[in-house]
Amino acid sequence: MREHESPIAEGPLDRYLDELFVALRHGEAPSARRLLAETEAHLRECSARLRAQGMDPESAEREAIRRFGPIEAVTPALRSPRLPLRAFLRPAVGLAAAGAIAVGVSGALSELFGRLWGAGFVAGDLPGNAYTAARCAVYQAPYPGLDCLHAAAEHHWGEVVEYRVALGILGLLLLLVWRFLPKSAPLPSGLAPTLAAAAFFLAAAATGFEALNAALQGWGGAGAWLSAAAVSLPLAVAFGLIALQRLRPRLAPA
Repeated sequence: MREHESPIAEGPLDRYLDELFVALRHGEAPSARRLLAETEAHLRECSARLRAQGMDPESAEREAIRRFGPIEAVTPALRSPRLPLRAFLRPAVGLAAAGAIAVGVSGALSELFGRLWGAGFVAGDLPGNAYTAARCAVYQAPYPGLDCLHAAAEHHWGEVVEYRVALGILGLLLLLVWRFLPKSAPLPSGLAPTLAAAAFFLAAAATGFEALNAALQGWGGAGAWLSAAAVSLPLAVAFGLIALQRLRPRLAPA
């Protein structure tokens, strides 16, 4: 073979095949392997014909790629991937586990806040809230000596902590289930942490707003919201960094 007919090392054709490989890596392995092999064979054959007609190697490869079409055109399945339902099971369970565990941690934080600054800080009512005499009697029964509002705060504080911690325990059980679920059909890399980051960011924004609203009206019940925001925001940042790390190979320039 003459020198001008030899393929280019790391030329346009190789870069095209590298990009195609990355685009196909989450597809079904047999189909992706066949498409990659057929594409390479076609491009190299077309490039060889063009070189035989007098083109220089790089121009021949570029023309072969132009005739073959862009990656998006030769892999239409990537635009509407057909994933089995089992592909969503493990990520969904993992996201549910993370959310439930986060709620459990916020419950433990609410317990700490209540011990430091009182039940009213965690579960006190906003100004203007009132209870009927019958409801006050229910709240005051376990807390003799406390007025209705303070007894209600003690009651609600216990509910906040207990329900959240119970959900956290459920999250740990879901995490155990997630640990043993098969990984045979993963979703695109970075999708699950991106969804988790978005969910925790929205939770942090919503609970942070409620905490600020309670603080402006006397801090009653601010602790319950603040504990949720204090857990959600760091998790949003952590999952966001994980998502960026997994998406970086795709975002990097060729």
